[in-house]
Amino acid sequence: MKKKLCFMLAALTLLMSLSAFAAPELSDSLLKTARSAAGYLGSGEYERLVTLLPFSGIAPGAAEWERFARNYDALSKVEPTGAVAFWKGEGWIIAVPMANDIDEDTEALILLSEDGKTFVGYRYATWEQVEKECARCDRVVKEGL
Repeated sequence: MKKKLCFMLAALTLLMSLSAFAAPELSDSLLKTARSAAGYLGSGEYERLVTLLPFSGIAPGAAEWERFARNYDALSKVEPTGAVAFWKGEGWIIAVPMANDIDEDTEALILLSEDGKTFVGYRYATWEQVEKECARCDRVVKEGL
């Protein structure tokens, strides 16, 4: 009886610790918002980015978005039709290509989310980097790609 109880307690403890590392559900609206953000970034509508993106904590201002846009070689008005999200470590990484024709050199807007509902950061990447990261992850959500 004691062995069964100890085994069940150990299994329950293991199950609880594994669930603590599980990825939170990714909101469908977050992918749509990320695509809109890429469009606004490409067309230089930095004020719209400020009001569009649901950041937890302190959100970047228009001037910060304008400085960030300098990372891109060629920004142009684009209407992204797809995005990819993948769980890595402690958060969701959402990548949106900054061009309609995607190849490995295509630049991407990366938005980071810890809870799957709000953003906590952003960065620049190439699509080749995005594909390499996706290949290493078990949880990948693709939309329109």
